[in-house]
Order: sequence, then structure tokens, then C-alpha cells
Amino acid sequence: MEKSPEMRLFSPEGERLYLTAQERKLFLAAIEEEDRENRIFCQTLYYTGCRPSEALELFPGRISIDENEIVFRSLKKRKTDSRGRKKMPEYRAVPVPKILIDSFDYVFDIRRKHRKNKELKDFFWTMSRPTAYRLVKRVMNRANIKGKQATGKGIRHAFGIALLSGSKPLPIHILAQLMGHSSTKTTEIYLQVIGEEKRKLVLDAWEE
Repeated sequence: MEKSPEMRLFSPEGERLYLTAQERKLFLAAIEEEDRENRIFCQTLYYTGCRPSEALELFPGRISIDENEIVFRSLKKRKTDSRGRKKMPEYRAVPVPKILIDSFDYVFDIRRKHRKNKELKDFFWTMSRPTAYRLVKRVMNRANIKGKQATGKGIRHAFGIALLSGSKPLPIHILAQLMGHSSTKTTEIYLQVIGEEKRKLVLDAWEE
């Protein structure tokens, strides 16, 4: 079965479709020049590997403050089962650094909203998907990241690769859950570039 376009890590011309470890750092630094709401949107992509459309669906009720987790409705899932019956929505909880939860609280006052049980379903962002796309491209340009990888999808792919190529690689079945993949077969595509990413980390260390 042919893989979906999302799960290609290289274009038909051999162009890379994921950010390298260095490009991830550049992207994170370039976020700082955005306003607070845009900055948190980009940080959410960076720290969770979610799709931009999944981030746009977030509201205070999806932020688990005590557990430092963000709950996403998994998109790109089949809406019907093998018998054509409508399936229930699927959700996944992604652990994030406490600093991201604190940023959500600082900008969107989520702790107060949880405490008062008010405004818990008001979306954080009202921008359209094209506007979100332009935001990511603007940050990529500022970071001087050029090419096919300079997209929200490139950040998502980089998240998967980073969690498999670190000093303590995440078990692939857990990464599949975090990314909302239906099967680890989909997630295994990231193993194709782990060796290359590790070599780059070693070479970067030699240059320090």
C-alpha cells in the first residue's frame, strides 16, 4: 500500500521534508519576535508535534494543568469503521514542559477559567488555517529555514525524529500514541532518518 503524502520524509525529488535538530532550534528562537498568541501557537507545534489544524481546535478545557498535558482531537483518522459505521472522535494526551502550561496561563488565564469553570470551550485562536500556515512560514523565513521542510508538517516530522533519536529514545508505540497514528507501522518511517540525525549530532559536537 502506498504511504500517504504526509508520511513521506523526502519529496519525489529527494528534498528533505523534516527539520533537522539545528533547524528546530532556529525555529524556536525565531518565535520570540511574534506576539504572545502567535508565539504560543508555534510553541505548541514545536513541543507536541501536533498538526496546525489540531492546535487551532484547542481551548482551555483541553489543557490538563496538574498533569502538564494537552489533549488533542486526532485528525486524519478514518471517520467510519470497516462496516461503514460512524466512529467516535479519538483523542490523545501529549505531555509538555511546564513552561508551556505556564505560558498558556499567562496569556489565556487558563487557571482562573478552570477554577471558575468558565470559558472552558472558547478557542484560543480564531485564525484560519491559511493564516496559521502563513504564520509558520513567516517564522521559518525569519529563522532562514528554506525549502520543502519549512512547514508545519516539517515541524511535526522533526518532533517524531527528535523523540526517537535522543539519548533516551521513546518506545515507538508510545510515540505513535503521542502523534495520533493508528499503527506503529506509520511511525516507523521516522526510523529511516535516525542514523542520519545521530551522525549530524556527532558532527555538530566536533565543531564546538
